[in-house]
Amino acid sequence: MRNRNAINSKLEKLDHILINLLRIVNTQEPIEAYRVNIGKAQDDLEDLRTMIEREPNSPQEQNGSLR
Repeated sequence: MRNRNAINSKLEKLDHILINLLRIVNTQEPIEAYRVNIGKAQDDLEDLRTMIEREPNSPQEQNGSLR
């Protein structure tokens, strides 16, 4: 996988956003804090989807036989 480090970095960032959302719930912060963090998570998910789409397909994917 060509972008393994970048993808792992984005996954780590998503993990931290989820941890922050749990903290927001536990401390009962304003709803805007939820919205901001959910927006960040959605942006990172879109980035990850784009990165994955750019990866070359393996021979199994090209033959349509994913396992």
